[in-house]
Amino acid sequence: MIVIFSAMNDYSTFEVIRWLHYFGESDVVRINADEKKNILFRVHGNDFTIQVDENVIELSEIRAVWYRKGTRWLEGQFQEVCIEEHPKLTSYLNNKAEKEDKKLSDYIHYVIEQRVPVLGSAFKYNLNKMITLDIAQSVGLHTPAFYVFNEKQCIKNLLKGDEQYITKAMSDGVYLFESEDKGQGYFTYTESLSSDDMEGYPEKLSPSFIQSKIEKQYEVRVFYLDGRFFSWAIFSQSDTQTRTDYRKYNDQRPNRVVPYVLPETLQQQLRDLFSKIGLNTGSVDLMVDSQDTYFFLEINPTGQFGVLSRATNYQLEAEIARWLINHAQH
Repeated sequence: MIVIFSAMNDYSTFEVIRWLHYFGESDVVRINADEKKNILFRVHGNDFTIQVDENVIELSEIRAVWYRKGTRWLEGQFQEVCIEEHPKLTSYLNNKAEKEDKKLSDYIHYVIEQRVPVLGSAFKYNLNKMITLDIAQSVGLHTPAFYVFNEKQCIKNLLKGDEQYITKAMSDGVYLFESEDKGQGYFTYTESLSSDDMEGYPEKLSPSFIQSKIEKQYEVRVFYLDGRFFSWAIFSQSDTQTRTDYRKYNDQRPNRVVPYVLPETLQQQLRDLFSKIGLNTGSVDLMVDSQDTYFFLEINPTGQFGVLSRATNYQLEAEIARWLINHAQH
């Protein structure tokens, strides 16, 4: 069988499964992180059988795996403890149970990644942005300078010069839907930063990530699939709404998107980066400045690619399905 670890609302997973069925793969199991399920474990050394609801999954029968979205796909199986007269002990025991839960889940994913062809990783889904930037520099990629300050005066001193800066989250930004039906939610974006923005803040701040702003010609998004690159240029710089962060989509006047070919040298640097990180897939954000210099921004191991895939006719869902089938045959 082919096993896909994902999340309930990930449309790309649905599309890949459709392609797998179209190519003749009928034995496909999808395990969603955000879905209640009954799981039975039978682990013997470095072998296992697990039953997820009605699906019995033996390690020997898994032919390929895609880690697409989410975490904790196999966790949540320990019974919650409640000792009313000892709340501190209750909290302590439940915390220990969560740790036991994670150790078991991690071991099963470790065994899978050792024994089965895997696209993605159960352990590299949330990269540290700053560590990734450091590794990127080590393979020769250009990266914008970054700073982390928690003192207002340090930020104001930085902003006194001629250079421009942006600020964004060090981890994933806020992405929370208040109502799926009405499309209402809370989101954070990359934002330009000026001295005026610092007015009204206390002298001591929460640690804030600040990065040199690249005056871009255009942006490049790259989907990396085990040595292959599918790239597209996004002309977001001429629209004030999308100039700093193209995710502030202009539905009335969408950014122009075109297929793009990366220079060979840049491709090799990105291959080296993915190799050092230990990933064989992910979405890469790049910017090209007025001097035609490529700046690496970040890797999102589970980034969305569906809309841009359709805009460029890459049909990435079909490419992923082919990867899973081809590696399942070895």
